[in-house]
Amino acid sequence: MNRTVFLPNLGLSVVDSSYAEVLDRIREQLPELHGTFAVFLEGNLLDCALRDGDVRELLKEADWIFPDGVAASELASWQAGRPVERISGPTFLLKACECGQAYHWKHFFYGGTPESLAKLTDKLKTAYPAMEIVGSYAPPFRPLTDAEEAQVAEEIDACRPDFLWVGLGGPKQEYWIRAHREKLNAATMLGVGAAFDFHSGTRPWAPPIVRKLGLEWLWRALSGGRKTFFRNLRCVSGAAWFLCRVYCRKRLFGK
Repeated sequence: MNRTVFLPNLGLSVVDSSYAEVLDRIREQLPELHGTFAVFLEGNLLDCALRDGDVRELLKEADWIFPDGVAASELASWQAGRPVERISGPTFLLKACECGQAYHWKHFFYGGTPESLAKLTDKLKTAYPAMEIVGSYAPPFRPLTDAEEAQVAEEIDACRPDFLWVGLGGPKQEYWIRAHREKLNAATMLGVGAAFDFHSGTRPWAPPIVRKLGLEWLWRALSGGRKTFFRNLRCVSGAAWFLCRVYCRKRLFGK
């Protein structure tokens, strides 16, 4: 991957590149990639990593960590001494679908419900007519049986996707990717959280101006219902307090 910035307060390295640079590097490396683990470090996942050492250790196993949320981007920018661009999971999915049309990239979608997956794939094929969607699977809301695990593994392996998009929500999707990355014949495996809901129309995606201002967390809190509101409030509070401590430490001690 391109440049990275190490975040000593988390023990993680995040990618310091633009969307175009990341996609160009993937295009170059794709023939050699297998089970590559990509993480989009948004507010909820950052909060989980701050509170849970097991999640931090999980994220250290990722090949690419993209600074998705405002907090992750700000931390990286402070550490690098220059602006570090946010790489949002929902936006990256669309850009990869668009870019991949010219290179025949194959996409597989794992997560959501049968209804949301049908809407998602229909909308993506309408927006990007030349993209290749080779399969999708909506897992039941329970652990899969051994027979179901074998069936979906066989389906994915037969498709040999370049991009296996996983929409289970974090950190569940990251644990799933870690457990399956060596078993499945997929080049890259990317946890993109609510992207399936946004692009299928199941949930409203924040308008471009809201995303540009870094207020997507507020939009999700206000539009996602009671559970999402309180989850985002907890995440934002935790991330804000962490940023405050990191900023004060850098101002006082230079690190």
